[in-house]
Amino acid sequence: MDKLNFTVIDFETANSSRNSICQIGICKVESGNIIYSESYFVQPPDNEFSHWNIGIHGISPDVTQNKPFFSEIWGEIKLHIENQLIVAHNAEFDIDCLFKTLEYYNLSIPSIEIECTYKISGLNLIDLAESLDIELSRHHDALNDTRMCAESYIKLKLGHLPNLDKITIKEKKSLFAGHEKLTGDVLTPNLDQADPTSIFYNRKVVFTGILSKIEREQAAEIVKRMGADIDSGITKRTDFVIIGSGAGPSKLKKISEFNESGSKIRMVYESEFLELIHSSR
Repeated sequence: MDKLNFTVIDFETANSSRNSICQIGICKVESGNIIYSESYFVQPPDNEFSHWNIGIHGISPDVTQNKPFFSEIWGEIKLHIENQLIVAHNAEFDIDCLFKTLEYYNLSIPSIEIECTYKISGLNLIDLAESLDIELSRHHDALNDTRMCAESYIKLKLGHLPNLDKITIKEKKSLFAGHEKLTGDVLTPNLDQADPTSIFYNRKVVFTGILSKIEREQAAEIVKRMGADIDSGITKRTDFVIIGSGAGPSKLKKISEFNESGSKIRMVYESEFLELIHSSR
């Protein structure tokens, strides 16, 4: 098999189960050129997400709730995978995800060859791309990761060696850094100018996690103008929790505990939140 004819795959998972694929990236290469690339969002079993996984890739249940299950699109994906050389970065993970998901849906295992750019280089994907002068894209997006992996594999097979001097030092930081604590006047409700028909009118609202499309302070000011009573912590009286990526596990555990004891706290992910505030304008 021509080693410059291959397909790169990458999977993002919704939780710790490897059959919980929620995004698929595919990048097909012929004669050293990328001829096809695509990503698919799929609904994992029961649309169940871990907030730790959401914090890594930013995909949440509202993104996948109306998407097809893996079994519904496998026929299309299989055309790019079966009887192919499959390349992945940390292939042990991606191939295990593929096989366990196929097993979950009682689908047959395709015949494939496998190569791993991590085993070849010993570098993580971002460092490998940097070392080979490949343009960096947002990591843990399945389509971006397949492209970086494909271009890296092409260069490695053409004899390019990773230049370790090109790798920048990455600042080590918490996965959930960047959670701004709301303080000051925004925590004081003001119903005088608010629309009583607003969904947030006279409702207690808490923000957790990092919002990607809007600053937390801006979002809080918007819902305050809509009549919200914004709190910094979740209580039994909380009505809404607006959830961004990397949401605090302790807060999410509280929601479950309070709802089990009779509270009716509604979890609103960022995409739904943006729709709610835009529809109210």
